[in-house]
Amino acid sequence: MVLTAVVLLLAAGTLSGCSAATVPVPSGTAEPVAGATTVPTATPPVFASNDEALAAATAFYVSYQGMANTISREGGADPHRIAAFVTETMLPGEIATFDRLAERRVHLVGDISFDSMSVQSADLNLGSVNLYMCLDVSKGEVVGADGLSVAPPDRPLRYPLVVALVQNDANTQLLLEKSEVWSGSDFC
Repeated sequence: MVLTAVVLLLAAGTLSGCSAATVPVPSGTAEPVAGATTVPTATPPVFASNDEALAAATAFYVSYQGMANTISREGGADPHRIAAFVTETMLPGEIATFDRLAERRVHLVGDISFDSMSVQSADLNLGSVNLYMCLDVSKGEVVGADGLSVAPPDRPLRYPLVVALVQNDANTQLLLEKSEVWSGSDFC
């Protein structure tokens, strides 16, 4: 994929040097003569490299997790705030998760975070990124109105995830398309 991006960039750079030649209009003619047209250039890739894709994914996930933590600390109130961070397909599941918090009258204390993020694959041209990451729940606790934890005491504190991010329709920001617990060997 990086090779494709380099080829497209080289092609765009080569073609961008071409410009329309100005054709003089012969005197005494009623209509101008059409000049040459420029050759369209290739659209540059969304990300220049996997490192740039990883940096964008990391920044996005910090924002996404921040909003998810806020909604969870507020017991699932106003869950539609997460819509700016997820695809339309992912939104109902996110809303349902926050609705369960509200129904059970529980909320998050502390924060859930992530670490060990790495690129599994990336389409640099389209701006989609598949990631391996570790979700860290060690500094967050779901508690009831009495302030007591409702989480099992022997629960894992880190979860290996496979996460897919895609660009929104305007190619201006990443959106969460998929987040699943990894079923293979625990890499966290």
